[in-house]
Amino acid sequence: MEQIQQIYLNSLGITFYWEKEEGVIPHRVQLIFKEIGLFFTIDELNDFEYLIDESIAKNNCCEGCALKNSNCKFLLKTPIYQLDLSVSIGELKYLKDLVNGTLFRIKMEMYLNGDARN
Repeated sequence: MEQIQQIYLNSLGITFYWEKEEGVIPHRVQLIFKEIGLFFTIDELNDFEYLIDESIAKNNCCEGCALKNSNCKFLLKTPIYQLDLSVSIGELKYLKDLVNGTLFRIKMEMYLNGDARN
């Protein structure tokens, strides 16, 4: 039976490692955001962090918009070339928190365990 090892959680999503009989699947992270599951390598997760930051900067002009946290949606690119996500500004902020928190915990774990691969 497959189990999970949680990395990070917020009110809109969760990230975790899959555990199999052999142990944790290293260097691959399952990200669940709303009803979408994405299975990223650590490098892809770093790329996704960059794409989120780029999208926030690009859509900064929406700060004065009354609908920015409710109805207004835009496309967020992912490291998977064929896949973009439709998100609101509010969802984007939660997704940024999810990815940043995940990468922080992974890097902290690597530092504490003496693993300098990333």
